[in-house]
Amino acid sequence: MSALRTIWTRLENHPWLTMTLAVLAQTWFALSNRALWFSDEVRYADAYKNLAANGKWVVLALNGQPYPDKPPVYFWFLWLLDKLTPFHQPAVFFLGAALSGLFFLVAAYALARTLRFDRTTSLASTLILLSTFMVAALLHYSRMDLMFAALIILSHAAFFRAYSGTSEGWWPVWGFVLAGAATLVKGPLGFLFPLVNIALFLLFKGEAKRLLSRRTGLGLLAMLGMLAVWVGGVILAEGPGFLINTVLGKQILERATHTFHHKEAWWWYFAAFPLAWMPWTLALFAAPLKRLASPAFWSALWAGRRHAGPTTLLWIMFLGTFLFLSSLSGKVFIYVLPMFPPLALLTADSLRTMSDPRARRLWTLVGGLWIVIGAALLLAGDLIPVPVPVRGMGLCAAVLILGGAAIVSVRAKGFRAALMTCALAMILWIYPVGMLAAPSLDDAMSPRRQALILKDYIERGYAPFAARVYSGIYTFYAGHDYPEFDNYDRLIEEMATRDKAVLVIRESHWNDIRDRLTEFHVVDRQSIAGLVHVLAVKG
Repeated sequence: MSALRTIWTRLENHPWLTMTLAVLAQTWFALSNRALWFSDEVRYADAYKNLAANGKWVVLALNGQPYPDKPPVYFWFLWLLDKLTPFHQPAVFFLGAALSGLFFLVAAYALARTLRFDRTTSLASTLILLSTFMVAALLHYSRMDLMFAALIILSHAAFFRAYSGTSEGWWPVWGFVLAGAATLVKGPLGFLFPLVNIALFLLFKGEAKRLLSRRTGLGLLAMLGMLAVWVGGVILAEGPGFLINTVLGKQILERATHTFHHKEAWWWYFAAFPLAWMPWTLALFAAPLKRLASPAFWSALWAGRRHAGPTTLLWIMFLGTFLFLSSLSGKVFIYVLPMFPPLALLTADSLRTMSDPRARRLWTLVGGLWIVIGAALLLAGDLIPVPVPVRGMGLCAAVLILGGAAIVSVRAKGFRAALMTCALAMILWIYPVGMLAAPSLDDAMSPRRQALILKDYIERGYAPFAARVYSGIYTFYAGHDYPEFDNYDRLIEEMATRDKAVLVIRESHWNDIRDRLTEFHVVDRQSIAGLVHVLAVKG
């Protein structure tokens, strides 16, 4: 027990080093050992290539066309990594994911300390995040959401610092600047999350007037100025019509109210979030839920609202974000990420006061989940419907089972031992996944193989075409842009003018028009993320 306490104390005294070493241990070996996967990784890679090689610094480009889905700041970050480190494409994309994950952990720890949690609870919340399956996966997936969430969390921390004391200082300005930076990483949710949540917090406390301060107004102007610079750049690059119709209309307003992409029912996050938060969703079964049914609990909560502090803000950060996301038309699994740090802090805080029976129940459930997943993988792994053999399944399953057994075995030694075991087990499990399983999935998850065939045909003089496939998924590996069509008649009319043509199309759509393309013959089929794509040639 004393040895475990000594290790914990050292981790606690050096939190930044702890987080850095944990991320390094999870990612160093996997920066260049697999291909970029469908669909976001290959699309973001092409967007970055157009920024770095073709000067698309303000409005990104995908497959030769303006790409308004994302602002450019994350891609600027990748450019810096490309220039300042020995890593190049595509390894630099995975380096960006790893460093964004470290930034996310640092932001979560900074939130904990800003909200005046001690170092023990702050470190515990970080270990909870490190042992979450979704966070571990995102450390190895090239996208901007970890950076986006980190900036949102830091914005919340700055706003709490501003409005929890008697003097605001410059913290409101920092809060808005961080929210503006988040917006320039991924979009308007970057400022909506912190502004909505801090407004709800102050409304609950009866202090909404604090939002009318001079420094708050100055911060708002600073954020609007940041966004105005980008908006001005968009207008200069693509014109006012592109800004109004495409960026503001289609990408922001339509996705929020009547999306053309990822439209789900209002209850979708009630099903998605418990899966995303595994294994810590199981903490619900060790929580004192009976208190919620007590009128006295709610009466005391309301009576003490003017003295509400960090715990109240954390619940508002979680529930406010959850309800806000549920109100949107478009719903995406990854959007739940900003809810993780507040929930990790609430979980860590409860671990310190949890009764021994409840704690043993929690660690039994968490370890049991690892064992069940490992056993299922061991017994039925070959039945997973992927079109390629997956290497290392037995080793991945064994680490899950042994990791779960280790978690259960230390359940009586306190939350420190159990949390360190969870985090270490996750790091160890990532090795067979990252070195064996994930790379073997390339031909099932990445369009690289088919894109290289497409590239060969293009370089032999075939005119490339794509119909009803996810936009730009072949461009990075094919090394060429190609026209994309949704209308069959226009596609067929255009291809009829070419003596030699190569077409990529989903098999279901190919079956719709194959009778009209008698001059074409299929040369390749590939199942990419469960969707069969056909490559057909003419000439």
